[in-house]
Order: sequence, then C-alpha cells, then structure tokens
Amino acid sequence: MTHSNTADTAPVYSHNPYHTTGFPLLVLNIRDGVCIPENEGFQMLHWHEEVQFVLVLQGAVHITVYDESYDLYAGDVMFLNRAVLHHIAGAHGSCYHSFLIPTRMLSFFPGSIMEQNSVLAITGNPAFTCCHMKRTDPGCHPVLSAVQALDTLYFEREEKSKTDRQYEYRLSVRLVQLWLEFITVLPESAPAVPEKSYERIRLLLGLIHRDYKKPLHIEDIAAAAHISKTECLRCFQKFVHASPYQYLIRYRLHMSKTLLATTDLSVTDIALETGFSSASSYIRYFRRHYQMTPSQYRKSL
Repeated sequence: MTHSNTADTAPVYSHNPYHTTGFPLLVLNIRDGVCIPENEGFQMLHWHEEVQFVLVLQGAVHITVYDESYDLYAGDVMFLNRAVLHHIAGAHGSCYHSFLIPTRMLSFFPGSIMEQNSVLAITGNPAFTCCHMKRTDPGCHPVLSAVQALDTLYFEREEKSKTDRQYEYRLSVRLVQLWLEFITVLPESAPAVPEKSYERIRLLLGLIHRDYKKPLHIEDIAAAAHISKTECLRCFQKFVHASPYQYLIRYRLHMSKTLLATTDLSVTDIALETGFSSASSYIRYFRRHYQMTPSQYRKSL
C-alpha cells in the first residue's frame, strides 16, 4: 500500500463541530480518500480532545501514532486516546469509519465512579496512546462486535425515518456498551512512565498554532516546552520530520488555504494575516509547496 507522507502536512488541533450541541458525537465516513463530513484533521497529522475508534470496513489503512506505525485491514479496529498526535492514511479503495467520542458521553455524569475508575484512568494516562485490535485475535472479538453494532445503528438511520425519538438514547447505549467491552478486554498493566517527548511536541505545536501570525524564532518555540534549541530540533525531526521553521511555514500555508477558500481577502492581506513578511514571500512558498500560486488555487475551488 502507499502511505501518505506526513512530512508534507502541518499537524493541526482538530475541533469537533458538535462540541457544544446536545449530542456531541462526531462520526466520519471515509471512502477512497473522501471524508464525509469534511473535517480539518482529515489526512493531516493532528490531535483532538475526543477518544476515537477507527473501524476499517474495506481495504487497508495505515495509522501513525507519534513515532509508531500500524497497518489495519478490513475488520480491524484502532482505539486512539485523547490528545494523541496521529495520522490516518487509507490505501486506494479503502473505507473506514471514525467515531470521535467526547469522554463526558461515557461517564454518565461528572464526578461519577465510572468517570474516575473507567474513563479518566485511561484518558488521563499519557503513556497509553492507542490499542490495535485485530479481527484475527479472538480476544478482541467482543470489542469488534460492539463497534460493528454501533456502526450499524448509526448508519442505518440514514435509510430509516428520523422520527425515532429514542434514537440518541439507543446510540448512547451502544457507545457505553462499546466502552465497557473495551475496558474489559484491556489487560492489567503496571503504571507506565509517559514519554516526555509526547507532551513536549504538543506544547511546541500548540505554541505555533497560537502564535503563527507573529514573528517566531526557534528560541521562542523551544521556550514553550522549557527545552534547549537542540532538543527542540530533535523533537520536531522525530515526530514531524521537519524543522520548527519548516513546520511554521507549512502551518501558515495551511491556514492561508482556508482564507483563500472562505474569504474575499486579497493575496497580500492573506499573506500578512498568516504571518508572512510580504506577498512575494507568501507566493513563493505557496508555489513551492503546492505547485501553483494562491490565485490559481483560489480559481481551482
């Protein structure tokens, strides 16, 4: 299979558009390189606040979690913990569904025993990043069956009348059943020491995401994680496969594409809005990265 080159993408913090709604479950249907609904984390190195279950329905899917890689095939499931840096790439012809679940949907109510013993014990452990469950492993079958049941209920609704007033309740029961099966099959393990570099890269990327419009130097970026310039460079190369400056430019370009697509701002205004020193500098980087000018990109939309 052909894996996407994550070095060509700028990691992003992916937001859940349903976060403030009465039912904040986000489900993504990815088929042959198309994501429905559109999501800012799709085909990007990213992280989010929700836990995630990825169900592969067809073909092969490659998932990178920090500096570890996994290949999933039809029937496999991957659990990704909250705030974990990851990238998902589907091979040609693949299909997979992603369920992004806010942890409050699994806790019943704030401060519950379930929240303390079953949810935070996992989501609050930075050393536990993911869990690959294979259809060839009989021990994983209860979880795989629960994911399949959730998937069926969610996508069957599109073919039925939407007058079922208990639909969200039924879906919630499936979510909690999945979580119960998942925490039941997890083996007991000794407390692990979290990888310091995991937290460091999130702090470094977070600083750039917050201040990318400003002039930034490597000293500014390294200070976000209280590390040396050398360690900052090492951390970026390990997880992003680029220098901090290369990453900063790529993130600025990524943000500029949104402005090109959603506003009528001039190329010069977008250049200055996204932290470039001039329109000529912005156009030069854009052409180098996307093989077209910003204006050509806007016309292609």
